[in-house]
Amino acid sequence: MREGLLDAWTSGDAGVMSMVYRALLAQGWELSPGTDPYTRAPDLRGNVAFLVLLAGIALLVPRLVGRAPTGGGIRTAASLGAGVLISLVAALVSWGVVVTAEPGATIAFGRSDDDVFILFLLDGLVFGVLLGLAVRVLYSGAGGAAQPERPPGPAAADTPAVGHTDRPVATGSRPGDVTRYLCAAAYTDPKFARRVVEGLLGDRLGAMAVSPGVDLVPVARHSLTARRLHRERDRRLAVAYGLVALFAPLWLLYARLIPAALGAVSTSSVKYPSARGRRLPRTAPLRMAAMAVSLLAGGVLTGVVLSELPLPGVLRWLLGAYGYGIPPLLAALAGAALAVRTVLGQEADVDARLRGALRRDAFDPDGLPRPAAVEPWAAARIAALADAQRGNVTCYSGFTPFLGFGRRESEWTLSLPLLPPEPSGSVTAFDAWDVVERLRRRLTERVGGLSAAPGGSELVVEDRVFVSGRELPGDDRLLPDPLRAPATRLPEAALRQIALHPDGPARHFLAAHLPLWGGEIVPSHFLHVAVAGGTLHLRCERYVLGPVRRDMHAVDLLPPAPAGSRRALLPGALLRTGGALWRAPWSCLAEFLTERRRPRRLDGELRAAREDPAYDRGARMSVRESAQGPEYFHHFQLLDARRALNALDRHALAAVRDFLDEHGVDTADFRTQTQTILNHGVLQTGGVSVVGNQAVGTGARATAKSAQASAGGPPPSGGAAGR
Repeated sequence: MREGLLDAWTSGDAGVMSMVYRALLAQGWELSPGTDPYTRAPDLRGNVAFLVLLAGIALLVPRLVGRAPTGGGIRTAASLGAGVLISLVAALVSWGVVVTAEPGATIAFGRSDDDVFILFLLDGLVFGVLLGLAVRVLYSGAGGAAQPERPPGPAAADTPAVGHTDRPVATGSRPGDVTRYLCAAAYTDPKFARRVVEGLLGDRLGAMAVSPGVDLVPVARHSLTARRLHRERDRRLAVAYGLVALFAPLWLLYARLIPAALGAVSTSSVKYPSARGRRLPRTAPLRMAAMAVSLLAGGVLTGVVLSELPLPGVLRWLLGAYGYGIPPLLAALAGAALAVRTVLGQEADVDARLRGALRRDAFDPDGLPRPAAVEPWAAARIAALADAQRGNVTCYSGFTPFLGFGRRESEWTLSLPLLPPEPSGSVTAFDAWDVVERLRRRLTERVGGLSAAPGGSELVVEDRVFVSGRELPGDDRLLPDPLRAPATRLPEAALRQIALHPDGPARHFLAAHLPLWGGEIVPSHFLHVAVAGGTLHLRCERYVLGPVRRDMHAVDLLPPAPAGSRRALLPGALLRTGGALWRAPWSCLAEFLTERRRPRRLDGELRAAREDPAYDRGARMSVRESAQGPEYFHHFQLLDARRALNALDRHALAAVRDFLDEHGVDTADFRTQTQTILNHGVLQTGGVSVVGNQAVGTGARATAKSAQASAGGPPPSGGAAGR
């Protein structure tokens, strides 16, 4: 390509073509050593720069471009970026050789030293663009990086899929396991801990979204403790960051490279991995020692080369180009060592907590840390969280009221005119609350046997009111104080009043929850009863809380190593040190600004709550839902959830049928609708539904075998009217 472009150039061309001509010769192409005819200096520029160019292409292009996805222009951007990066590095090396080969060598370019430096960078940039375009043409027909296979499962985005069976995971088996998983995640996932503290505890006027099967009070306390440990670690890392930056800011890159390179070679992969389990990688001390020697030699060489460059004072300090690079090299080594020690100490502390108080047989939800020992300002908010978990009001923000109860499984509705079987008969008067009381008693007495599933708890039947956070002003029952969070509990009289008037912003549901598998699977059954216009209306919403994310189960997969074994923790600490060191100053600054702005933000919220009648006080996030993963880990988890929901459906409908028979209501139509719901999980009111090999609806079609069933995934969610 170069020869063809040079043939098209003439000496009279200027501008872009002249720049391209210089760029094509900037990297040097003379592979035989000789002497420059103008400066009598050894002609090393072309050799060194060309070797750097070839090394960069061989090392970076396959990794940056060959593994880049093909869509969205990502591969083009990767090609141009790799070409420019490689070319600029080669141009800097070429410039360094020229200015150090012989004093006054830059006279051959007819410009000053500063102009020559800019000229080299400009030519390197132009050559990098040309190189990037050539690389893009080379990879134009190559495929992108292999995408991970999606596990088989339902096509619906809101339904979790089947987990990978070849990746180990420990599922919940005792009541309270999901609470323990979330407490452990507070230490292993800083983003989760921040979400709990800022999103749940930091919102002083907002409601709190609670979930069945999990105790959020210990999760909040452990999140506060994890945030404190994280802040202390960042402050120590900021000291290491400042130590290196004081001597030479550019050497921060070297300080970040040291632990990353050591971590990359710290373990050796298992040559023959087990097909039925996992084999933990072994440490590789010899490889780490060899990498340490290489890094030290590279640092010394870099310092010596930079010290020989004729740079101005500020640039010499930025690059550490003084004292043969020894002071910045020592600072970088000391900063990296301090950073590794800090991160390793924090990970040893976390490991001790995971192996100690957060073990399944030792976990105590009421144990330490206490709120006063962590964050005094959060003690009142934690007390409010405990009240919310004992309450019966869900104040939500947005459109969906069932915040905190997982994914929608299905729904069904039923309407029945309240007429006697015979025209001469009469119907005994009743209201919605009478039906609710019969349902509550029937579900409490008859469905207790469902808790026999693995890790199951007792069935919880409760009255719950759902109300939008924008509909609270003017209702003293739900918002007794406009400058405080909404009420979390209503007395029975208020619940009855809301149930009897199902036309306001607050709606009453009879909820039944059954935590299974240690609280990881929680089917929830919501029944809304309304009696209006001589008609009984029943609406059922079925939700399922799925398992928490796979990484949150790591506390039960710790290898049998002694607590505090730093040798086993060293590889992971090395890999995480570089990024933690780089982010530490900005994390400290963000934490400082957050604490400074907290009182000001609260004052702004109080002012908005006083002045804005539509101020939204609803809960905006659910801690349990934010930790919910995209997959099931056991075949029987979804099966148990649907079995519980189906049993609740049958008992609820049977209770309503018996109640209507006792009050003289004709239940023939009710029984027909009930059979449709129970047999097919759907009340067809339009459209098309396929159940097994049957199709219901106009122009319906059915196949004998569904593709989903043949793929081995879980069956699709039960149909629902209006779904």
